[in-house]
Amino acid sequence: MQGLLQRTQATIYLKLITKVIALVIVLGPGCLYAQQAKLTNADKNDRLDVIHSALEAKVESRKNLRDAIAIAPPDDLPELEIGLAEINQEITSLRDTFEQLAVGSTDLAVFNSDPTEIDWRYEVGQIMMPIMENLKSLTEKPRKIQAQKSLIDTRNEQLQAISTALKSIEEQIATSTNDNTKQALQSLLSNWSDKKLDTERAIELAKLQLINLQKNDQSLWISLKTGVVDFLKGRGLTIILAILAAILVWLLMRLITNFLSKKSKKEDQKEFKTRQRIVHYAFKAVTALLILTAVIIVFYIRGDVLLMGVAFLFAAAIVLGLRNTIPKFISETRLLLNLGAIREDERVIYNGLPYRVVTLNMFSVLRNPELSGVIRLPLEHMVSMISRPAGKEIWFPSSKDDYLLFDDGRMLRVIEQTTELVHLETLAGTKTSIPTTDFFNATFDNISRGDRFSVVGVFGIGYAHQDISNTVIPTKIQAALVDAFAGSAIAQSVEKIAVELKEAGASSLDYWACITLKSDAAPSYYKALRIIQQTCVDTCSQEKWDIPFPQLTLHRE
Repeated sequence: MQGLLQRTQATIYLKLITKVIALVIVLGPGCLYAQQAKLTNADKNDRLDVIHSALEAKVESRKNLRDAIAIAPPDDLPELEIGLAEINQEITSLRDTFEQLAVGSTDLAVFNSDPTEIDWRYEVGQIMMPIMENLKSLTEKPRKIQAQKSLIDTRNEQLQAISTALKSIEEQIATSTNDNTKQALQSLLSNWSDKKLDTERAIELAKLQLINLQKNDQSLWISLKTGVVDFLKGRGLTIILAILAAILVWLLMRLITNFLSKKSKKEDQKEFKTRQRIVHYAFKAVTALLILTAVIIVFYIRGDVLLMGVAFLFAAAIVLGLRNTIPKFISETRLLLNLGAIREDERVIYNGLPYRVVTLNMFSVLRNPELSGVIRLPLEHMVSMISRPAGKEIWFPSSKDDYLLFDDGRMLRVIEQTTELVHLETLAGTKTSIPTTDFFNATFDNISRGDRFSVVGVFGIGYAHQDISNTVIPTKIQAALVDAFAGSAIAQSVEKIAVELKEAGASSLDYWACITLKSDAAPSYYKALRIIQQTCVDTCSQEKWDIPFPQLTLHRE
């Protein structure tokens, strides 16, 4: 058994020596990989010799330990088996280190893992670990202070219980008559007294640590200043560099986009091209991807694992969002690319009114050239619409300052036209408003829109002049109208005057007088009607022509 113990002690000593050697050699894969390029073949051979010697020593120790397990009593087996498992683990580590150093920069991990099996929970945990550690460090000091306070409270409760126990033991000693019992109680009293001293010392130590923690509190200004300086020197500088890198990539892509647009775009060409829209959105997607890549590269170079993890989480959130969103909005994507049922610069009907599709975007813009204001619609509302080429069609039946003649004889001037209301004004200055949709469907004559308009008046003359009704009367009335309009304020707007017999009415011969005026004389429409009637009356008076009035004849049996 003594030999077994000696071999076990030798095994423990050898284990410690081997651990020190392995710790020096295997400081981490990063250190080994970083220095391999600088090692000469002689240095590598020296290290290989050291590792091989340690490996042989470990194998020998394992052999001795197995022999000891074979003859050891059952009570010693658990401890020896634990030691055997540790030695096997160390042998495996030394063999891996020996092999990695021998093969150089070859990555052996590709032979030890299955690329198809990925534990996403573990990977997400590795990404989230730096974030959680930083959040944990923010509350480290308050948690330590709270832990010390809780420890002091617990120790005080223990001290109170110990004091009660000591008092009870002392009472038992005072009343006991058996010497053996008193001796046992004295030993128990000594143990509880030692426990009381230990508890009091623990309370004093916890109080001292609490005081030290609270003394380390700096003023708010100093803490804020220190925090800001540390942030600017560390993570703040990293964020600034990432922002600069993102701006640089954005400017570079913007220059490339402008250069390609100027190269492919002809002068005075406003027609939209589908391929230009596709290239435009493709450049936007590439720009976003390059910006994200540049930011992650900056975080990687600066070695900020927290920000790099946040960037990866942000990228993953974008990918997941796009994966769930794009299938739902294929129609919107086609509209954005100007490949859908509604296209830019075409005519579409919205709320009963025609509009021109100005832009197709996340918020599309519709405009009627004759109406003030625009309509902005979310892209999803545009999916159900259908547009068509507008050509040279009229967008609205009137324009601002047009004069309109309604069926009831009213003449109104258009003051303003918006997407909601059309504001009108009579010649007397009375204002009114009509909903744009109702106005669009109304019936009226726009006497300002064309180059000219006509004013028609009807005048009756008695049947006593029937013999000259087709010769003298039309000629003299027309000559009189020419003279009358020549002396009026709208003389420059008169283009043509015509007088003809319209019909033989029930009580009179009715004559049709038509005055053709230029559109700028629209405000004088009623004045022209009055001139016609006034001139006809004056002519009849001069020529002694009878102006009849309606007659009713009764026949009696």
